[in-house]
Amino acid sequence: MAPRTIDTMNPRRISPALAGLIGFSLLAAACGVDASIAVERSDQIITAADTTGNADDPVFSESDDGDDSGATTTVEPADEPADEPFDPPATVPSDPVVSDPNAIDFGDAKPVRDRDDYLLAAFTDVEAWLAEEFEPVFGLPFIPLEGEVYAGYPERTDPIPGCGNGEFTSYDDLTQFAAFYCPIGDFIAYDDGDGGLLDRLSDEYGPATIGIVLAHEYGHAIQQRIGALARRLPTIVTEQQADCIAGAWAGRAAAGLAPAVPFTETDVRASLIAMIQVQDPVGSDPTGPGGHGSGFDRVGAFQVGFDGGLATCEPLIDDPLPLTPLAFLSQQDLLSGGNAVFGFEDEELFGFLVPDLNAFFGIDQGVRFPDFEALAAVPTTSASEVDCASPIGDYDDGVVVCLDKGIAYLNTPRLGFLYEEFGDFAPGYLLGAAWAEAALTQVDSTTTGEDRQLLADCLVGGWVRSATPLLDDFGNLVRDANGDPVTAEPRTAERGALISPNDLTEAIQTAIVIGDPTSSTDVVGSPFEKIDAFRLGTLEGANACS
Repeated sequence: MAPRTIDTMNPRRISPALAGLIGFSLLAAACGVDASIAVERSDQIITAADTTGNADDPVFSESDDGDDSGATTTVEPADEPADEPFDPPATVPSDPVVSDPNAIDFGDAKPVRDRDDYLLAAFTDVEAWLAEEFEPVFGLPFIPLEGEVYAGYPERTDPIPGCGNGEFTSYDDLTQFAAFYCPIGDFIAYDDGDGGLLDRLSDEYGPATIGIVLAHEYGHAIQQRIGALARRLPTIVTEQQADCIAGAWAGRAAAGLAPAVPFTETDVRASLIAMIQVQDPVGSDPTGPGGHGSGFDRVGAFQVGFDGGLATCEPLIDDPLPLTPLAFLSQQDLLSGGNAVFGFEDEELFGFLVPDLNAFFGIDQGVRFPDFEALAAVPTTSASEVDCASPIGDYDDGVVVCLDKGIAYLNTPRLGFLYEEFGDFAPGYLLGAAWAEAALTQVDSTTTGEDRQLLADCLVGGWVRSATPLLDDFGNLVRDANGDPVTAEPRTAERGALISPNDLTEAIQTAIVIGDPTSSTDVVGSPFEKIDAFRLGTLEGANACS
């Protein structure tokens, strides 16, 4: 985040990692991991990194640049997610799909891997699913892949076809992409070698995440069949729909509609993490060649498909979901990386977040929270420093509110840890949730339990929307007559904070850390539920929260 008086701030950059939740940091060249950026007053976007590939290229992939920065960083989840399935669905297939042993061309010398049977079952189910649902959704007969799904590895001597750059695809070529779909020959290939991106993915996340990758690549095959690839669309449009299609298949599997393909709570959480970790580099333009979108965008597209099925993905080619801009907006922003200083002075993080939250819930939301009483933030290093008869919140989570004293006690070691891991909006998100809870308590809200926690998440999203600056068609900040940035929703002059584009991704990273271990725990909401609620407020405003 950034204060409105940006010229005097001195932010610093902390590169985020979500590795410790399952122990692996997934990095991609065209979908790399990067940290939060701060919006600054500038009329010139500075692009810090270019993405590669575009919708005209024959290859659509998730690529691995071999950068393992941050891979050893550890994040401490509240609880290890239980490895259990979702509640049984209302209906299940009467005849479970039997794995086709020829669904994947494993080649002539493949080392046996634990994931092989799962991937055979997953890909068999993807094609069975599309055989049922493709024509009703897209209005065309379903045609399976004309080519194969090829597993590539160093020992393989059976050739893998080339994709416009030669007769064959070498293993070295394949490792640059991890997985790709090729319209020339209508085939998919993936890296099955030791130590590659997908091997690490499977070892740390489980084989279900590779199933997501293959479903994403089949999403591009769908686009070839409906003529979308021939339309020379921006890459972000086709990637967004492919993320949605992957989510639709994951939702099917998680609901038990693919009995041969286990898909547990752990797999859902891992899928969200993977989507975040393969976002575009901060500083790039998601609408440019090779753009895939921010972590917030990619998770959003995945959730649309997961919740609504394949039919919800069909419109995204002509009516894409809104995007989060990632480009740096000034030279200072580029040099600093975009995080406000962790501190309590006026232009440090809590120095401008606290008055902004007080103004949002007090003045801007005066109709909804007419008697909101402002809170003061008090830094602490131990729970013993909290002096409150009726504390609201858990100190270990980062913030405890004491309404009778008008104080929010901050667990600065915990908030500082999250700041170091993800960026400045990790503590900002927790602060916003605490203020939302205070506001609900002050109006005697009757909402309780998990629903109340999700309502708070939505209100945090509404606060984010009200502090998000608008950009014009050329990427410049839109300013009012006083030269101040115009935000997505009108706000009072007392408001002093501006949302950084990658703050949204930092928020959902935090939601994954603090969310319930399973969807049936029903305490604060699962990561999926919390992200869904936060996105609702962010995209539609606080009035959408009910």
